[in-house]
Amino acid sequence: MELEVCDRITADPTPGDITRAIDQRGDDPDWFINLSDDDGYVEAEREGSRFRLAYHSGKARFDAAETVDAATLKRILLAYRGGDKSWRGKLAWQRKVSPAKAAEARGEPPTWAVVAVIASLALIFVTAEVLPESWLERLPFAGTTFGAILLIALPMVVMVGAMILNAVLKVRRASNWAQAPGRVIRSQMAVRRPPEGNEIGTVVNVPGVTYSFSVGGVTYQGTRVSLGDISGKYAQEALARYPAGTSVTVYYDPADPSDSVLEREAPKGAVKGCGLALLVFALLVWGLYWVGTEGAEALKVRMPEADVPVMLFAALFGGAALLFFVGHKRYLARANAWPVTPGEVVSSTVEQRGSTENGKTRTIYLPIVEFAYTVDGNRLHSRQVKLGLEVSGSESLAQGIVDRYPAGAPVEVHYDPQDPSNAALENPTGTNWILLGVAVACFAIALYASRVFR
Repeated sequence: MELEVCDRITADPTPGDITRAIDQRGDDPDWFINLSDDDGYVEAEREGSRFRLAYHSGKARFDAAETVDAATLKRILLAYRGGDKSWRGKLAWQRKVSPAKAAEARGEPPTWAVVAVIASLALIFVTAEVLPESWLERLPFAGTTFGAILLIALPMVVMVGAMILNAVLKVRRASNWAQAPGRVIRSQMAVRRPPEGNEIGTVVNVPGVTYSFSVGGVTYQGTRVSLGDISGKYAQEALARYPAGTSVTVYYDPADPSDSVLEREAPKGAVKGCGLALLVFALLVWGLYWVGTEGAEALKVRMPEADVPVMLFAALFGGAALLFFVGHKRYLARANAWPVTPGEVVSSTVEQRGSTENGKTRTIYLPIVEFAYTVDGNRLHSRQVKLGLEVSGSESLAQGIVDRYPAGAPVEVHYDPQDPSNAALENPTGTNWILLGVAVACFAIALYASRVFR
C-alpha cells in the first residue's frame, strides 16, 4: 500500500501517517491525497474547506456525490487501509461515465448512426459519379424516376431508421435490467448549455432529478429519468411526476448499477416524433413517385405544350412555401397573445462565427443573450431574443443588442403557455413576407412553364 500526498509517496503508511497528512495539509488549494493498493485507490482533492472524494474499485472510478469534511476523510482512509469497505455504503456515489455514455445521456445520436448517414451520402456520390454505366444498369429501378427519388431520399431513410433502431435497442437492453427501491432527493429544472468554449447555440431546459438507491450495500445516485432525451414541456411533466421525497422504482444495469433510469419505456416525445417523421416521409415519397410517374404522364397528355417537369417542381415548391407562410403567420398570431412574465438577463456577450467561401473567410457576429424567468415555480432559461430567428450580422448590430440587454438587467419575457421553455424577449410584430414572395414567384414560374397563355 502507498500513500501519496502532493507527489510525496510513503510506502506502507501507518494510521499516524494518514492522520498527520490530513492535519498538516496547510492552505495549498491544490492539495491532494491518494491511498492505493493492488485493488484500487481512494483519493481526495481540496475544495474550499472540504474535500472532493473518489475511489477506484479496480474496474471503474466512482465520485462522491457530495464533498466530505476532514474527519470523514480520515475515517474513510483509515478504513480503506484496514480493508474495511463498509464506508462505501455510507456515501452516495456516481460512476465516472465514458464520453459515449455521456453523449447518450444528452440525447446525442450514437457513433454508428452518424457513420450510417455519412455512408449513405457517400453511396449517393459513388452511384452518381463513380460507378460505370454497365454497373448502374444492373441496379433495381436504374434509370427510372422512382430510382432517382429513392437515391435522393436515402439519407433521410437511414437517419429515421437509425433513430428508431437506436430507441428499440435501448428499450430492449433496459427490459432486462434489475430494479431497486429508491428515493428522489432533488427535483428542479436544470439547464443544458453548449460545450465549454462554444457559447454559440441554444440552452435546453431539462429535468434535474437526482435519486438515490442501494445495490449490494453500495449507495448510488442517478440523474437520468428516461432512456431518451427529455426537454421542454416534457421536462416540466417529469418534475411534476418526481417531486423531491418521492419513493420510486429504479431500473439499473446489473453490470453497472450507476447506469440507471426511472422510466425504461421509450419517451412519449420520441415515439410521437418518430411516428410523425415516418408518416411525413411516406407521404413525401408517395407524392414524389406519383408526380414523377402517373402525374407527369397525365399532365403531358392534357398539356402537350407545357414544360411538365419545371411546372411540377415550381408548383410543389411554391405550395410548400405557401404552407410554411400560412403556418408561420398563424404561429405569430398566437405568439402575440402569449403571457408575459418578469425575467433577468443572466449573461450577454458577442460571439463570432467564421466561414470560408471561395477561399475567402467571412466573419459574422451573434449576440448571445441568455435570460432566466420563472413559470409555475420552475426557473427556466432561454437565448431567444427574437422568436424563431437567429440574429446575426455585423459586430455593431450584435453589440447593439448586447448593450440593449446587459447582464443583470430586468426584462419582460414572452412565453408559450403550452411549452414555457419556448420564450423570447421581443414580441413578434412582423410577418415573414419572403416566404409569400417565394410562393408567388414559384407559382408564376409554374404558370409560365404551363404555356397556358401562349
